[in-house]
Amino acid sequence: MAEETPIINIMTHRLPRELSRPIYNEFQNRFQESVRIIEQYPKYQILKDDLDVVEVLLALSIFYNRVIVNLDAATKFYGLVTRNEVTSAVRIGTYILNADEIHVIKGILISYQKLMRRYEINEFLWNYTLTIEFLQQLINYKAIDDGRGN
Repeated sequence: MAEETPIINIMTHRLPRELSRPIYNEFQNRFQESVRIIEQYPKYQILKDDLDVVEVLLALSIFYNRVIVNLDAATKFYGLVTRNEVTSAVRIGTYILNADEIHVIKGILISYQKLMRRYEINEFLWNYTLTIEFLQQLINYKAIDDGRGN
């Protein structure tokens, strides 16, 4: 049987290497830490049978915090700068952010939001600093989800 491609690789395969590498490294470090915490602490062992879910949600959270938040900020900044129609583009170094780019970015943001709604994933899960906080939020989310009979 062929080995599955890690979800983080699927999510970042079209990103520039200088962006995808830190995302991949953060994911690997946090996922390994998650597995250690789940195995070592009884409180977190409720997630032991759901490591695949932990992996996907962790990847989504890192992608959100490293990519989606910045894309959203770029669209808001562009809107603020171009509101009075004095300018039609923003230069960031050699990169030019224009209406065509914003259109593509908004498409990405809409697709992301649809994905979150479709699977009823609340972005509060992405609000953490420490990996253990992320795992605690997953436990809380699981308790809420189990309470709904899912």
